[in-house]
Amino acid sequence: MNEANKPRTTAQDVANLAGVSRSAVSRYFNGGQKVSLEKRERILAAAEKLGYRPNAIARSLTGRQTDLVAVVIADNESFHTSRIVRELYLQLYDVGKRALIIPVGNTDGIDESSLRALDYQADAIVVIGGSVSRGIVDHLRAANTPLFLLGRENVDAEVVGVCCDNFLGAQMLGRLLVRSGRRRLTYIGKAINTFSNQNRREGFVSEIESAGVGLYAETSDATTFEGGRNAAIRLLGMPEPPDAIFAFNDTMALGALSAVSEFKLRVPDDVAVVGFDDIPMAGWPNFQLTTVRYDIKKVTRIVARSIVGHTDHQSAENGNIMVTPELVVRITAL
Repeated sequence: MNEANKPRTTAQDVANLAGVSRSAVSRYFNGGQKVSLEKRERILAAAEKLGYRPNAIARSLTGRQTDLVAVVIADNESFHTSRIVRELYLQLYDVGKRALIIPVGNTDGIDESSLRALDYQADAIVVIGGSVSRGIVDHLRAANTPLFLLGRENVDAEVVGVCCDNFLGAQMLGRLLVRSGRRRLTYIGKAINTFSNQNRREGFVSEIESAGVGLYAETSDATTFEGGRNAAIRLLGMPEPPDAIFAFNDTMALGALSAVSEFKLRVPDDVAVVGFDDIPMAGWPNFQLTTVRYDIKKVTRIVARSIVGHTDHQSAENGNIMVTPELVVRITAL
């Protein structure tokens, strides 16, 4: 028989080889309850020989936990989001959970993707870079499926929000630029005004206005290198160009640095450029981008442990959990 068409090994196959009942195999793989040591050793040996792994989806049909956590990704283009997803996957693995990645496609929104997670009987849902409607929150509550928002605050007492303090991080950047003598300060935001974009803009504006400096100009574009470059070109093409640019994220800021070079301007002498997130490229010798950093590992660890707290009936935190960022000063804003 062709290997590709070979039937999948079942719990019954393991039971037959081990010389035990099918129910004994099920009990063993669901915590080893009421299975003698001698039987456990036979079941384990048979499973290893056959390459058997318990089916999480089949477990869900019996009402048990699947240990699957659906991760709904609203922003599929961001390099920073990719880092968060990878770290979350590892943190979930460390607490005995498995990530089921569900990207938000061109036709489905976050609500539809979140509901799709219920098809797999996920123990919990994590939405990265977005939120869900009140109706979906109610639906998930009825299904006893906890919801976590990673990267934004919650707007509902029954949803856990874990994120960096975007407002504070933007204030840090605004304070640095004002103290360095910048007066024509600009902001490049996301084309879609999300929670994080709104908070970063508001934190930046509040800080510079408290110092007596208004926002000189602003524009928005895609959160990509090209988006940042195109937005910066618009700002730098003004009759009197800005002397500082704060881009929503580092990828856009790197695009802005490219635009500054095209205009034959010097960084930071003519114009300072700052970003947010401290992606690895921000620290590369050719960039040395001033930015704001927060501990991704800490944020994802909080989410993973909060999921365990909710799904395993342990002590669980609710509400908003904020992580304090730190300013990273490099040569683009000295």
